[in-house]
Amino acid sequence: MIRSQQPLVLSAVVAVIALYAAPARAGAEPDSAASPPPPAAEAPPTEEATPAAPTDDEWLKQFAPDPDSEASRRYAEQQRRRLATERELKLIRAKHFKGIRGTELRQAGIAKLKEYTDPAVFPALLEVFGAEGADVQNALLDHWADMNLDEADATIAWAAIFGKDKAFRLAAARRLVKKAEAADWNVSNLVKSVVAIGLRRESNTQVAAAAELANMLQLFEAIPALISAQVSGTAAGGQRAQDGGDAALAYILVGKQVAFVSDLNPVVGDNAVAFDPTLSVATEGVVLRVIDAFVVTYRVEVNRSLIALANKGWDGRDTSPLGWNTKAWRQWYANEFVPYRRGMAVRP
Repeated sequence: MIRSQQPLVLSAVVAVIALYAAPARAGAEPDSAASPPPPAAEAPPTEEATPAAPTDDEWLKQFAPDPDSEASRRYAEQQRRRLATERELKLIRAKHFKGIRGTELRQAGIAKLKEYTDPAVFPALLEVFGAEGADVQNALLDHWADMNLDEADATIAWAAIFGKDKAFRLAAARRLVKKAEAADWNVSNLVKSVVAIGLRRESNTQVAAAAELANMLQLFEAIPALISAQVSGTAAGGQRAQDGGDAALAYILVGKQVAFVSDLNPVVGDNAVAFDPTLSVATEGVVLRVIDAFVVTYRVEVNRSLIALANKGWDGRDTSPLGWNTKAWRQWYANEFVPYRRGMAVRP
């Protein structure tokens, strides 16, 4: 009996130990060092944290002027007046000048044009009546010359450079020269700015007119611009060739072509035999492929005005030996002309 009870006692002891150990394991807290807690999840970003990128319209609005500001209202009012004035000028042109040769009507129209004294209207006057005949052109030039305003003189300078009629340009330049002589060759900055604009244009006619006006008004400060404007160059290149080679502007062939029979096709008929020849051409010579080109324009009128203006402002020596050498002209201007003019300015 005693031997049979020992396994039962051991089983009971193991069961008791298991009952006491289970609550302990269930209630035990996890070891923080052995198993660290998982990282906390980040909160999703809010709209304030990530603002939306501005659109193109919103970005441009910050540079646009405020339409309710005083400057914007004043500009809008000027534009309305300008459009209304242009309509009035076109009506005067249609009533008094366009296709009309009567002296009385044209003189009445000229009298109306002289009533416009606002400098803001001068460009419109020049645009509408700049090609209406010598009587109207001279009347406008006299009207602006008598006003003694820098804006009016600048309008005359614009006509002297950008006028479509050569006689009109010359008449405007003569009036500016007359006013410059009366003012001891003191030319306003507005006129100088118009000359500078003309010297930077691509049109050879406009550049030549600006150079001639600079010479007539003795604008010695315009000499560097004249040096740069007397020679202009433009590069030209062809498109990529279809065979993958270099671009070509043109092909020039100098050679001799000889025709020869490259093949014979027999033709057989009833009791007849013939041959149909195939002709080819063999070329012998040289092919010149023009890949690139550079066009240089020598503006003779600008060079002539440059030499004349430089001789007027220097010590009497001739500058024509400088020719078309841009580098030599610039060295002369920096090393000889500028020191000479500074020395004249400090003389009593």
